Amino acid sequence: MKKIYFLLSLLFAAPAFAQLSENFDAESTLPGFWTSFRGTNGLGELFDWGIGQGRTYSAPNCAFVRYEANTGGINEDWLVTSAVDLTNYTGTALTFYAGQQYTDPYATVYKVKVSTTSQDDISTFTDLGTYSEADFAGAGAAPLTAQFTIDLNAYNGQSSVYIAFVMLQNDGDNWFLDDVNVTGTLSTKVFDKNTMVSVFPNPSGNIVNLNTNMEIRTVEVYGVLGNLVQSVSNSKTVDISGLANGTYQFKITNSEGSVFNHKVVKK
Repeated sequence: MKKIYFLLSLLFAAPAFAQLSENFDAESTLPGFWTSFRGTNGLGELFDWGIGQGRTYSAPNCAFVRYEANTGGINEDWLVTSAVDLTNYTGTALTFYAGQQYTDPYATVYKVKVSTTSQDDISTFTDLGTYSEADFAGAGAAPLTAQFTIDLNAYNGQSSVYIAFVMLQNDGDNWFLDDVNVTGTLSTKVFDKNTMVSVFPNPSGNIVNLNTNMEIRTVEVYGVLGNLVQSVSNSKTVDISGLANGTYQFKITNSEGSVFNHKVVKK
C-alpha cells in the first residue's frame, strides 16, 4: 500500500565562527536570502520546499519538502542557502541534521551541491555528496538525531559559496532538514605598524569609528553565536545603535583582503 502522510505543517557552537547557522525557527517561511526552485524540467508543481514541524532537531521548525507523483519524469526540488563568505577561513565544514519519512524503499535520491558563482544557475553547481534512503535509515523519527558532515576546505578563500539541498524522486519520500551550519576557523593575517586598526569609542552606544590608514573594504559585525548581524562597505564608521546591548566581534577587511578582528561592547 502506498504511504499515507499527515501533513502537520506545510508550506552555533563552532571552532571560531559559524559563517552560516540556520535552524528555520525564526519565521513561518524559508529564511530570507535563501531560495527554492524546481529542476530544469519544471516538474513537481504541487509541493516545494517550505517550513515543516513534523520532524526536527531543534523544535519547533525544520525545512521540509514532500514527495510528489507524476508521469513526466523525475521531480527535482532545490533549496539553496544564502551566500557564505569563506574568504579568510580554514578548517571549514558543512553540518546538518536530516531524515526521511517512510521505511519502504521509493528510490529517492538526496544530493548536496555547491556553487561559487550563482545561487540559482543549476549548471554552476557540482556535487558535494549523494545519499540514498538507506543513508537515512532510522533517521526519520522525531526528533532528528543523525548529523551529516561535509568537508568544505576546497572552498576556503571563496567569498560567495552557495550550498544546495536537492531531492530527486517520483512518488518517493519526504525530506526533513534542520540546523544547517557552515563553520570554520578565521585566519587573521599579521599586521605591521603601518597597518594597525583601532576602534573607538569602546564601549559604544552608537557610532564606532575605525582609526587606520588602510582602505577598508568591509566591516562585518558578528554576535556571540557567530551570526552575522550587520555589515557595511567602504566605511570607517559603523552605526550599532540598532543592536542590542552586548559584546560583538568586528571582522574588518581591508582592500587587500587582510583581516583584523576586534571585540566591541554595545552599551
